[in-house]
Amino acid sequence: MKYFLKRLMGFSLGPIIGALISLIQIRILTQILVADQYGVSGLYRNLILNIPNFLYIGLDQAFSREFHQAVSKKHLFQQAIIIPIGMGIVLSFVMLIFNQTIANWLFSDANAGYIVIWSAILLISMIVERFVLISIRMQEKAKEYSGFTILLKSLIFAVSLAMIALGIRDFRVVVFGMIFGQLLGDSLLFLRYRELLAWKDFVFDYDLIKKLLAFGFPLMVAMSLNSVLNTIDSLMLRSFSTKKELGFYAAGIAIVNMIGILKTAFATFWVPTAYRWHDEGKSMKHYKFISDAVLFILTGIFFGILVFRPVIMMILGEDYGSVQYILGLLCFPHIMYTLSETTTLGIVFSRKTYFNTLVSLLALIPSFFINLWLTPKWGALGAATASSGAYIMFYLARTYFSSRTGFYFNQSKHLLSICIMFIAAFINTKDYAYRLSITFGLALICLIIQFSTIRDGYQIWRQPEKWDFN
Repeated sequence: MKYFLKRLMGFSLGPIIGALISLIQIRILTQILVADQYGVSGLYRNLILNIPNFLYIGLDQAFSREFHQAVSKKHLFQQAIIIPIGMGIVLSFVMLIFNQTIANWLFSDANAGYIVIWSAILLISMIVERFVLISIRMQEKAKEYSGFTILLKSLIFAVSLAMIALGIRDFRVVVFGMIFGQLLGDSLLFLRYRELLAWKDFVFDYDLIKKLLAFGFPLMVAMSLNSVLNTIDSLMLRSFSTKKELGFYAAGIAIVNMIGILKTAFATFWVPTAYRWHDEGKSMKHYKFISDAVLFILTGIFFGILVFRPVIMMILGEDYGSVQYILGLLCFPHIMYTLSETTTLGIVFSRKTYFNTLVSLLALIPSFFINLWLTPKWGALGAATASSGAYIMFYLARTYFSSRTGFYFNQSKHLLSICIMFIAAFINTKDYAYRLSITFGLALICLIIQFSTIRDGYQIWRQPEKWDFN
């Protein structure tokens, strides 16, 4: 167990320090940017982070799945990345041609077309970065992975500060920070792993590409739908509400990304570990305990955010006061996704990746209709409600289809805790009387429901020889 936790902390160190840097950055940005400008930058960030998911066509996941079986990691890397790069180049040309039209829609300023041009370059860089980082992750190089995460966050922060020093006080502070900080960080990463990017002896391997696509293509559809799911709230707010509400939503997302950082760290560590455990034939009790432990930690973080809401709001400032009412709901996408990573393993173990398409559809449909219903009325609160409901469905669907493959453990503890957290999130959308007392009471109920996790953890500590988490 100590070795397991040591590697987990190794992967978590970078994201945690990165989260602290992001919190400082949020504090600075929300003091100098009005809500509508922060909203525009948030929409840009959301889009630029999710667009690559359409271009990977699932080959990033296929690369992960085949990594340990491949004799030549470089050969596998180059075969997996060649098609996504080609698709990225095509999309980049489209962005170059229609840069003013895109800029006018996104920034309400056709003269900002140069930002779209730089974004086209960033898009290619992010595709290559994704595959290089997967290579690092699958080799379980925790310190190196964390080191790059810290470097990237630091560079984005530094460029943002430079923009502020130059007197810029609008969305460009965030956008330029992301573009140039990311490109600089990626340049250093590519230099470090230039051997993977040496194409001199490249030969297109049709059989391997066919095998990768067979695994990855169904995932491409699912990942594309997931990207739509991740951006639909912002797009609905942009279309049916105000830029100010979009700004509140973006600020709330930035705060709860603290959980998102932990989600990324856990998923980065968990995927290669779970694949290795599957190859080693680990028993189901190991997977169950990890799932229970993740639920316990996420529940604590969730109620911590609700209880210390006033303290958290000091980061954003008075102009963003409405954000406090949606924080609980905005936690659910991160909580549900992270938790589902421990229950969905049967889908990837069995290679039945077409289930992921059904999962994404089942999550996207309620998201669209709830957004259409509530976002015009409630603004950011409506979008947050739609997002939380969609990701609860995402977790349920992932767990169900995984169980169809034979990978399943009892979910009663999870389901009861999710219901209680959802009630707590809605109670905290208003300043109800005794709000804090009710929140504490619901947290206590969750603790009682999950007491068996504490008991199991104690037994593992007392009898580690019966549990092999290596």
